[in-house]
Amino acid sequence: MRSLFLLLVGFSLSLAITLQEAVDLALRNNVSTKLSLLDIQKAEEGIKRARAGILPQVSFSYTYTRLGGDLAFGFTPKNRHSYLFEVDQTLFNSAVFESLRLSKEQRELQSLIYEDVKAEVAFQTKQLFYALLYKREVVRLLEENVKYWEENYKQVEAKFKGGILPKVELMRAKAQWEGSKAELESAKADYQKSLEDFKRFIGYEGSVEPQGELKYVEYQERDYEGLLLEKNTSIKVSRKSLDVLQRAIEVQKAQYYPSLEAFATYQGSTAKVGNGEKMLDGYTFGVRLNYRIFDGFSREATIAQAKIDLLKQMESLRDVERSQRAELSKVLLDIKSLREQIRTAELNLEASKEALRLSTERYKYGIATQLEVLEAASNYNNALKNYYYLLYLYNTAIAKLERLTQ
Repeated sequence: MRSLFLLLVGFSLSLAITLQEAVDLALRNNVSTKLSLLDIQKAEEGIKRARAGILPQVSFSYTYTRLGGDLAFGFTPKNRHSYLFEVDQTLFNSAVFESLRLSKEQRELQSLIYEDVKAEVAFQTKQLFYALLYKREVVRLLEENVKYWEENYKQVEAKFKGGILPKVELMRAKAQWEGSKAELESAKADYQKSLEDFKRFIGYEGSVEPQGELKYVEYQERDYEGLLLEKNTSIKVSRKSLDVLQRAIEVQKAQYYPSLEAFATYQGSTAKVGNGEKMLDGYTFGVRLNYRIFDGFSREATIAQAKIDLLKQMESLRDVERSQRAELSKVLLDIKSLREQIRTAELNLEASKEALRLSTERYKYGIATQLEVLEAASNYNNALKNYYYLLYLYNTAIAKLERLTQ
């Protein structure tokens, strides 16, 4: 009863997770997506900072000064108070407006980067999930394999004790059994390590078990190159980076355009009037025109640097488009090849299954030996293992195709 209770508790604490649930968890918990979201927030704060340049700037200052007796002479008061309240408003400043546009472009860029990060996280989650499904099947097949070789060992041991087989056959049978157990333990360890990597990636701390099995997903012929150029997030990021650098050139140019500001102040200070001291105050209004006439050719150098960055990004965009096209071509070739390999594997699987059935029937009528049945079963399991491996590669290739074109 206690063992059954522990088993039920352990089962209840293990989360059976589907592929979509795993993707959703990864998108919420993966470090890359969290950091990308913070970058978006940072870009939004950059917009607020840039917008501050077109909003009124208000400042206030107050000063108190006490002068010694030797310094306070004439019209200078001994205790001097002064204050200044000032409001400045930008009327025209191309650099401020261009900086605001640049900040908005950077916000859009960070949003695209976030979409690209999500696409990559989703792909890696699928890849890890499919690998777990495959390795779990391998463990199951190896468990069956251990049972087969254990049965073979028992049969050989019985014949050895009966004097039918020599000791070397018994030793060989035991070595096969022990070897199958070692292979099973290795596969279990590999599965558990992959499970830990999967949990870390999706950000889940508890016990988890992938739900589902590897299946053949029908491939649909479409204009994938057109979808690549239209929807690929990596290409979108590279294109938007080009727009940002183009806007950065305009910001640098705008630094040297005239700017016009209006200002208003209300100020006061202590002064001697007659025999006493009085606070004198008043308003001032005005406009301020700024224009940088010459800066030692710094402007030309700064703009030239920005244009060079733009040229570099143009080359980077072309390289990204070429690399993504190459990835698309390779994954389409992989899918085509794997479809044919899966068809061949299905035929081999049917042949192995039929051979196992015939061996079992022959054994029932005393025509075949136990070893022949075990070898047929082992061949069937190996064919099944290869079939699952091809399904793993195929599903991963489909996921990669989705990553490139969605």
